[in-house]
Amino acid sequence: MNKEELRAKHGRWIALVTDMHAEFRYTSNPSVAWTKPRKPLRDATVALVCTAGIHLKSQTPYDLLNPHGDWSFREIPGDTPAEAIVVTHSHYDTEAPERDIDCVFPIRTLRTLAQRGVIGASAQIHYGMMGFVPNGAPIAEETGPEIARRLARADVDAVLLTPG
Repeated sequence: MNKEELRAKHGRWIALVTDMHAEFRYTSNPSVAWTKPRKPLRDATVALVCTAGIHLKSQTPYDLLNPHGDWSFREIPGDTPAEAIVVTHSHYDTEAPERDIDCVFPIRTLRTLAQRGVIGASAQIHYGMMGFVPNGAPIAEETGPEIARRLARADVDAVLLTPG
């Protein structure tokens, strides 16, 4: 797909979401804040941040009935068994992650990469969110910065962002 095809597809998606959700506000990111890695990946602690609606079975599910979406987040301890993680989301087909959570939240794969020395370590804490938030301002102004502060306090060097 070339640049023009991607632009057209994005425009169709924006129109569709705008039509479906009165609260939708497109949130543009005018710049990319690239940060040079401080250490090689083989020495880095890596965390997962996932917008596929993942959370622990023991945690409160995301609010699927709120027309404004749910911009809260859930902490997922790094030693959590994959079987203890579930999906609560209504804006994508969750059948695959319900069978294998690694397809949206690759916690087992991250642990394997750490065991093989590809990365230094899997973080002691990861984060789950629900990606359906028609107006992205609360994510940009509240949720994202709070998760970033927590990751920095946990000495995380790199983050793998995964969508639903």
